Amino acid sequence: MAYRLFEAGSQALTYAKFRPIYPPRIKEQSVIMAYRLFEAGSQALTYAKFRPIYPPRIKELIVSFITSNGGKFNQMVDVACGSGQSTFDMAGCFNTVHGIDISQEQVNQARKKCKELKHENVEFRTGSAEDLPFEDESMDLVTCAEALHWFDFNKFYAEVDRILKPKGVLAAYGYGFPEPKHPICGALLTHFIWDTLKGCWADRIKYIASNYRDLELPYSKSERHDFYVDTAMKLPDAIGFISSWSAYQRYCELNPGSTALSDLERDLHKELGYDVPKELVDATINYPVFILLAQKP
Repeated sequence: MAYRLFEAGSQALTYAKFRPIYPPRIKEQSVIMAYRLFEAGSQALTYAKFRPIYPPRIKELIVSFITSNGGKFNQMVDVACGSGQSTFDMAGCFNTVHGIDISQEQVNQARKKCKELKHENVEFRTGSAEDLPFEDESMDLVTCAEALHWFDFNKFYAEVDRILKPKGVLAAYGYGFPEPKHPICGALLTHFIWDTLKGCWADRIKYIASNYRDLELPYSKSERHDFYVDTAMKLPDAIGFISSWSAYQRYCELNPGSTALSDLERDLHKELGYDVPKELVDATINYPVFILLAQKP
């Protein structure tokens, strides 16, 4: 009954007139909380295990843009590097490669992988995208993979401009929502993304939904590229990837004990081959991939 008191017309007018407006800080905190969901140790392990590897074309486009515009290949930093999936791709192109992430657990995973790969010119550290621990005009390239939408754009761009050398390049790239080739599986996944996880996505997921078409980098000399890639994976890996989403982590916090993800796995298994063990079921996914490139004057 108390809840329904707000239904009356006069009460609605009073509510609209006198209730305080939430300060911008509340919205900022929601973005920060979504961004920091990747910090937990278990989440860092999930991220490292299941996040897709970027196709070679991403590196090719970055190298081509730098070369054709007179850039250099001395030093670079991968911001919000996570467990290093995109950082290691550039190890053979630059003399020194830095990876930085707000999460110590993600950095720990990246360092472990770096040791396994024996990349002597790659190092990882913790730090914020809005306060980069590098000297002025020290970098030839700044990259951020599937992360720009989490940042405070003005602060990040100011830091990028500070640490980039003249003719240095900023590259922001990522992949959009997966698109299963099986139409019924596509419908099941769409329902899970926008109905089951409704209310769990941060507002800024709109930038991923639009493949960064609503974002602009801070320099006039710029270009973007869009393409699709097929990522081969078995059904458990596809489910593991979904479990790494920040929205799913939030959903689990709000709905402890939910079987929504296992229910999705069951339904996908039924459509893709119920007579085959799920570990053998092909769940290849088609991803839209996008990259924005811009060069500092």
